[in-house]
Amino acid sequence: MSADLEPKIYSEDPRERMAAVVSIRSLSSDEATPLLLEATRDPLPMVRIFATIGLGKKKGEGAYERLIDLLNNDPEVSVRAEAAGALGDLGDQRATKYLVRAYHEDVDWIVRYSVIVSLGLLQDIRGYDVIRDGLRAKENLLQEAAVGALGNLGDEKAQEVLFSLLPDAEEEMRYKIAKALGHLLNDPKTGDMPKCRSALEFLKKDADEKVAQIAAYHLLACDDRFKAEA
Repeated sequence: MSADLEPKIYSEDPRERMAAVVSIRSLSSDEATPLLLEATRDPLPMVRIFATIGLGKKKGEGAYERLIDLLNNDPEVSVRAEAAGALGDLGDQRATKYLVRAYHEDVDWIVRYSVIVSLGLLQDIRGYDVIRDGLRAKENLLQEAAVGALGNLGDEKAQEVLFSLLPDAEEEMRYKIAKALGHLLNDPKTGDMPKCRSALEFLKKDADEKVAQIAAYHLLACDDRFKAEA
């Protein structure tokens, strides 16, 4: 099937090139990656966007290097943002230093949003300061991304930051905090975290039903995990 798709990657019809990139998702990593790498050089930003996302999912040879290049050099902000996100999907901590640099140097908030999310997924403590900085951003979405990234970071000191946000947090932010605390509590890297559990017990009684439910869910998941490990 890859042989059928390759000519379409070079088609003069942008709709055909777009359809080809979407179809590449059904191929194996070895088959898909060379085509996706080529598609990231397409003149149409939307084709590059889909190809960039695909590189993060397929995790093939050459994907890491090309994603770093796109993050640093692509003129289209959406492509740079997707490159940052795809690096998180790859899970290669070598990307941390490039993501941190992009956070400080790229002026577009959507790129910084993707950087924060990916730093959480990479679980590299070198990204901690950037994630903390995201909490001070003027954009609410960056603040929420930073809360989620702290939960994914898998480091105990993240819980203290999350605790400090609770007193002034509104309903949606309390939900995000509860979810992040739940991820920390159930992360095998952190083990049992009594303070984190206590905070979730408190949030389980929250006046907002959505907050209370997510806190209860993560407490139950933690109890089930420890029973299974016993």
